[in-house]
Amino acid sequence: MKANDIGGAMESNPKPKTSVNHIGGIPIEFPYRPYGSQLAYMSRVIATLDRAQRDGHFHALLESPTGTGKSLSLLCSVLAWQQNQRSKSHSKPNPDDPLGQGGGFVPDIDPSSGITEHQLIDDMASNLMPTINETNNWIQKKKIVIYYATRTHSQIGQVIGEFRKTSYHVPMAVLGSRKRYCTNSKVRGQDNIDEKCKLLLKERAKKKVGCREFVNAHKIRAHPSLRKGGCYEVHDIEDLIKVGEMVEGCSYFGAQAMAEVADIVFCPYSYIVNPQIRKAMEINVKGNIIILDEAHNIEDVAREAGSIDVEEGVLFQLHKELENLCESNKEIYQPLYEMIEGILSWISLRKNSLGKHSFQHKASCWGGDKALKELQEANISMQCFPSLQDCATKAIRIATDADPEDDHLSGIPCTVLEGLFSSFTYFFSEDGKHICDYQLVLQCHIKSDAGFSTDDWTCTLSLWCLNPALVFKNMADSALSVILTSGTLSPMSSFQSELGVQFGTSLEAPHVINVDSQLWAGVIHTGPDDYPLNASYKTSEAYGLQDALGTSLEEICKVVPGGCLVFFPSYKLLDKLRNRWSQTGQWSRLNTQKPVFVGEVQ
Repeated sequence: MKANDIGGAMESNPKPKTSVNHIGGIPIEFPYRPYGSQLAYMSRVIATLDRAQRDGHFHALLESPTGTGKSLSLLCSVLAWQQNQRSKSHSKPNPDDPLGQGGGFVPDIDPSSGITEHQLIDDMASNLMPTINETNNWIQKKKIVIYYATRTHSQIGQVIGEFRKTSYHVPMAVLGSRKRYCTNSKVRGQDNIDEKCKLLLKERAKKKVGCREFVNAHKIRAHPSLRKGGCYEVHDIEDLIKVGEMVEGCSYFGAQAMAEVADIVFCPYSYIVNPQIRKAMEINVKGNIIILDEAHNIEDVAREAGSIDVEEGVLFQLHKELENLCESNKEIYQPLYEMIEGILSWISLRKNSLGKHSFQHKASCWGGDKALKELQEANISMQCFPSLQDCATKAIRIATDADPEDDHLSGIPCTVLEGLFSSFTYFFSEDGKHICDYQLVLQCHIKSDAGFSTDDWTCTLSLWCLNPALVFKNMADSALSVILTSGTLSPMSSFQSELGVQFGTSLEAPHVINVDSQLWAGVIHTGPDDYPLNASYKTSEAYGLQDALGTSLEEICKVVPGGCLVFFPSYKLLDKLRNRWSQTGQWSRLNTQKPVFVGEVQ
């Protein structure tokens, strides 16, 4: 594959004639003449960011119906505000930034032996991109970064599609997991890819074979297909993977390197909301703009980020590793070993008296002081937690930085330990003020592939966060501005109370259509011959119903201008009606009114 092949895939459509709209003294370039609702939306974005810059923090809830172009409006307004801030501060590009000087290739890495993983990554930044540390210092002082988060990677792709339409081609990055980005054929597709990757990096640090793709990661950021004619090219995950495969470089670390100097970073919700992932991805939200698109379920995301579910078998694995590690460093690992042993003993005691929910599922839960009492029986108390947390922090740091030959926790046990202490930290925070915001849960269920003996039950310990504000408020208080947007945020008052954040700006934008003249809503309960339109399972077989539905659609198609979008309860009913209408001639009559297209099963 050639470089121009990659570039061609990323090339946007011919640049449309833009419309420049001045809002709050800021010129906003829009790819076409915006609707009134889009102007109102962009006006609220600009007002929110101006207030945030003045007061230090200011947040917004912006609701705009699906199909009104809110993502495009949001991108254009927030990027215009960002550029205006930069021009007002008279900041100049760092002369040492290689991208600021037109990019180019840099020499291969030759790291010294014995450095840690974090040092290795820093070494890549300093050796492969000589001035990135100075650039980052300059960025931290001068640049406000936009973090644009959506629920899924596929939604990120859709937002980037809107980003391509804008005239704002700025430094960007798309963060993703190793599972999505890895280009190393030896570990790609494996379940434990994170652990394998870290092991290869540590081997590289000791001048073993390691990961060749990691060494070439710098070639991705500097690749000419991402910078055409001095302009930054909009790209998505697939584009970066193609570049990585072509230069035999790591797209995962390439994306992270690009995020270091990006004006806008796209990522999933969890990268922003979950403190563990945010730390692992080295995302700094302090003083930056956070956009959470399609944020109607953000409370669930925050609750999940503050919760932990861990199976008994994984706890046994963690217990065994801690027992072995006590020989190398008793001061750190012995308290953790005793804590996990206490949890396992508690599970063993409680699992025989759980409430029965079904034949294959038993569970009990404890809240508030009862949960605290149960944890105390498992050797976890508010008094001893700080010292346990200190041991856990040291154990996790050792596991992250250790050489392969050194004794340390392996991947999954280390992740579980970190998750446990993340949830316990919220649970015990502010002198136990938030104990009532959690439920301690122990549940057992029959393995799906097992019989019904006592050995076939799997137990799961959970600490469920019931208050999303515990997680969300901490993130929002650090950010310059958090903008939540979706087609359905109402009732907005519940968002403020549940997330524990004051949203100074709110907007319930109207649809771009004229609802009075372009929308009719109603229920049609009978067909043209007064046949009841009841498509329940029992009546759907009746030919009378099937024929009445067909003639009803035909009459609707006669009077409705443009197209008609028709939904059915199931593909089975759709096929049934299609067969009947083909036999009676109704299908041909429908096609006479409007060409009929049928969606296939996805």
